[in-house]
Amino acid sequence: MAGQPGLVDDRAESACSPMVSRIEYIQSKEEEVPRQRSVGATADVGARSFFTQRTVGLVLGGLALPVFIPFLQFGVIFKLWDEYAENVNKDHCSNSCWDTVFKGGYETGAGTYKHIYFNATLQTWIIWMMLLVSVISLYECIKYLINLANNRQLRYSMMLVFLSSIYPHYYSSWTFFNYLNDDFYEQFLHQLLFSITEIASTVMVLWLCDKGIQMTPHRLVFIITVAASHIFVSGWDQFVSNVLLREGFLHQVMRDIGFMIPDLLHVAIPVKELQKIGREKRINPAYLIPNKLAVSSLTYVIVFWLIILIL
Repeated sequence: MAGQPGLVDDRAESACSPMVSRIEYIQSKEEEVPRQRSVGATADVGARSFFTQRTVGLVLGGLALPVFIPFLQFGVIFKLWDEYAENVNKDHCSNSCWDTVFKGGYETGAGTYKHIYFNATLQTWIIWMMLLVSVISLYECIKYLINLANNRQLRYSMMLVFLSSIYPHYYSSWTFFNYLNDDFYEQFLHQLLFSITEIASTVMVLWLCDKGIQMTPHRLVFIITVAASHIFVSGWDQFVSNVLLREGFLHQVMRDIGFMIPDLLHVAIPVKELQKIGREKRINPAYLIPNKLAVSSLTYVIVFWLIILIL
């Protein structure tokens, strides 16, 4: 009997061991949960911080060109045409063509000085819609390029081609602005045809800015063909007389050079890419272009020129 108490103690200790182990396990798990939450929260904050910084960078980058191009343009125009500017007397304004609808009953007649006068007409709505679409499109395109660069998917040769096309598109937007604002439509269809083909080419260029998109001869020839048609028509129309023969005014020379350089880049860089594809496949780049495609491109250039002559 003297050994029974020791035996009882051993059994009690043995019975308690699983319970103690279970309690320690539960306590260790309870300690791990806050640590996991803490790590998760830290990772969450880091992800949100990274996302916020990246988003802000994309937004600022996308806004850069739409904001600063007009600032540069107005500054250049002011300097170039300052000698022709009229002095404005803000205290004595007369504008009998302003309908004052936007002002309601607050102001009628000529009213006081305004930086911008606009009437409540269909043309005003079209101008607003056109400018809105243009600015948003440029903003989204720049964001897209920045995002490709961040993901190391940007094809820089095509990015250069795209950036060169901004001036022609920008000029076209202001041209349509003036046509609609002045009710001058004699050259409207002429400019519209140029703009539509330019947009089609730019969409293709922007698509090829992604390294994940294969640059096929057909896609490159499409860009070359549109640019070649513009070069041919512009040379036939104004570039030779205004620039080469020096018969144009300064703004005409600057405009035509601003059109010609992007078109030349739209030909030269895709041709370089075709040569690169030819080297990779170890064949002459000319053999990459089927005869049917070459004939179609030449036909397009001729038809485009004839349509411009008719318009």
